[in-house]
Amino acid sequence: MAQIPLGRLGQEQDITDAIGFLLKANYVTGQTLKIDGGRSLG
Repeated sequence: MAQIPLGRLGQEQDITDAIGFLLKANYVTGQTLKIDGGRSLG
């Protein structure tokens, strides 16, 4: 947990929120979306 800046484990809702964003974002192409609570920042 100390390695995750948001201080919590990811939940199913975190994934579905990201999917919902991508479904609405019609001008986003060729991106990798990391859903890791900021862990990959460090």
